Amino acid sequence: MENKQIIASNSSKSPGVVDDKNEMQMVLAKMMEEKHTYTYKKLVVPMSMRSIYWKFFGFPATDDGDILTKVKIVCILCKTQIAYNRNTSNLRMHLQNKHAQELMDLEATNPPRRQTLSQETKERRAQKRMLKAGLTNTQHIYTTTADGTVQIDGDIQFVTDPNISLSNMEEDIGMSQPLRVMIKGGTGMGNSGQNVAFLMPEENQIQQSGIDGKTVSDAIAEFIIMDLQLPEVVEGRGFQRLIATLRSPCEIPSKNKLEDEIIPKVYDTFRESVATNLSCVSGEFGLVIEEWRSFSGESFATVSIYYQNMGEPSLECKVLTTLHIPVEWGETQWGTAVDSLLLDWDLRVDRVTAVVVGTSRAELLAALSTRGLALVPCLLHTLQVCAQACFENTEVATILTKCRTAIGAIVSHPAACAALLMQEQILELEENAMVMDYPPVWTSTYQMLEQMVLRRNIIASLLDGMEGIDPEIVSLSNEQWKIVEDLVTVLEPFKVTIMTLSEEKMPLISLLKPLLWQLVSSHLKVKDSDSETARSFKESLSDMLCDRYADPSVTLLLQTATTLDPRFKQLPYATEEDKNMVAGPIKEMLTKLIEEEGGEQSTKIEDEPSSKKNRLSGMELLLGGLCATKTGMPAEEKADLELVQYQSEATAPLDYCPLQWWAKITAKCPNLGRLARRYNCVPACCAPPARIPADMQVLYDTRRAALPPHLADKLLFLHSNHNENEDKIEADIQK
Repeated sequence: MENKQIIASNSSKSPGVVDDKNEMQMVLAKMMEEKHTYTYKKLVVPMSMRSIYWKFFGFPATDDGDILTKVKIVCILCKTQIAYNRNTSNLRMHLQNKHAQELMDLEATNPPRRQTLSQETKERRAQKRMLKAGLTNTQHIYTTTADGTVQIDGDIQFVTDPNISLSNMEEDIGMSQPLRVMIKGGTGMGNSGQNVAFLMPEENQIQQSGIDGKTVSDAIAEFIIMDLQLPEVVEGRGFQRLIATLRSPCEIPSKNKLEDEIIPKVYDTFRESVATNLSCVSGEFGLVIEEWRSFSGESFATVSIYYQNMGEPSLECKVLTTLHIPVEWGETQWGTAVDSLLLDWDLRVDRVTAVVVGTSRAELLAALSTRGLALVPCLLHTLQVCAQACFENTEVATILTKCRTAIGAIVSHPAACAALLMQEQILELEENAMVMDYPPVWTSTYQMLEQMVLRRNIIASLLDGMEGIDPEIVSLSNEQWKIVEDLVTVLEPFKVTIMTLSEEKMPLISLLKPLLWQLVSSHLKVKDSDSETARSFKESLSDMLCDRYADPSVTLLLQTATTLDPRFKQLPYATEEDKNMVAGPIKEMLTKLIEEEGGEQSTKIEDEPSSKKNRLSGMELLLGGLCATKTGMPAEEKADLELVQYQSEATAPLDYCPLQWWAKITAKCPNLGRLARRYNCVPACCAPPARIPADMQVLYDTRRAALPPHLADKLLFLHSNHNENEDKIEADIQK
């Protein structure tokens, strides 16, 4: 399915063009709210995808092999759906994380080609490839018969081929004709990674006097909220000319009107809605505090809440507030801010399972601890701190400066840039992947180094051929290249960890213990073959990871959460000491929970007035002494039974959602299920999965850092909670 038509028919009761326009807007709004599901019969890989890793993946396709969507690809081995990012790095990461043996066999059979080829050989291969492409009739290099569905949430994603032309779609478009919608490849926030092209009716079919300027104002306000843009964008001449071209004449709201009137009104309505939703939450919840810096150097902290609605196997997230935090704030000021936050949102401290902290600010951590809150370091923040420590090493910092200078020199030199692209095509490397990093996101620095290692020989030849370049500034020595290679190798498990988190529907703290154990005991374990540099990096990273999660209360919390995760309940990585450490507290909490539940029920029974004394039946009168009525099973015995039942259930697959598992098993272990919900409401990191990949982190961080202090709270609140309240935003803007 390469495109889709949405019919926007005229209403017989609509006398004017304005009604037609409103009807079309309703159609578009509904399209944006829908979830699009594609049912596929095959998984196919086009001939242009020549990487060996495509052997285990494919695009959803029809029986005839026609690709339904290129937004997502499907793993043939486990049917996991992965966003297609136009490269194969996430394919290999998925195989390494979920199918390690298959990846090992694949790479053993097809080792990566890194040998240096002569120019004659490269040209001959290129000619052969072009000839083959022109003669072959084969449409796909791989085709796998497989049934399934792919669901695309939210945004319109019908046409994803960037090569499709709009020229043949622009004829005879009127309100009585289908409205054609097309998606062109691009990048965007979250899952909105597409550029949408709406082919509207021609201007002469819509009377100029019938255009309602307020509709344009509403759309601009929602654009600013959804894409986290600055209100001053409306003052740009380019933006104004764009809007005037699409809708002329029209009224564009001023920056002041957006900041002083429209955005605050929407914020007030949304805040009331979120507060109402939170008042209905009966169980425990987790808090997240993420510190970040603006481009002006000011520090902020965004606070979010995670919770699970009763009976729903999913985790809800709401951003509560964003605080501007002066450097001079001490524990007292932080304590006041925390108390005020809890009071404003009517949140009780005793219902907070834990606070995930993406900050190293000692005063904030002390204020939270003083109030009896359990603190869990954010895994993303922890990895950022660890990787940044490596990058700040004196030798590494010098190398990074040279790498950025070399990339800048190449991309600003047209001939060198063209030569680089040609070499990438010949060697079948990912094109345009060697870009300068964004230091606040360590994964972007890692990707820069990784791509440079793959192009080491190409970079050297390009720099040698460029005049006016000082080799001392841009060229790396053999020793420096070895440091880069060691660093890429040592940090690769961190990258795999990032991929694991992004593939989770919602990464929970139950993942932390297994991931940390695997990193420390395996990936960061020093080997005899390691160089002195690699050995130093591994020891340093291992120590930092252990130190950040060394607090005994945090260890117990994470171990408990992991034990109650059906994917890890057998604790294959834990020592006997770990198992014994957590067994007692879990049984004690479960027993207490059962006793409280029983106490509430008995209180209700006692409170009921008794109108008359029940008369004994004949059976009770004759045999009552022989068969004494059992008052009930002791709470401790009930706890033992539920724990045995839980352990007897089959271990859940690693890619299975623990919340859904507990929803299915809750009838067998009702009280243990309630206890599991207490820990399943705490995420492993501050960012949701959609923001974890490097490109998404960079995009979100740069947009957030550009927000002025007086708008940061409102815009981040509206942007983050937008998906849950799209209807309310639209309704409030229309007021």
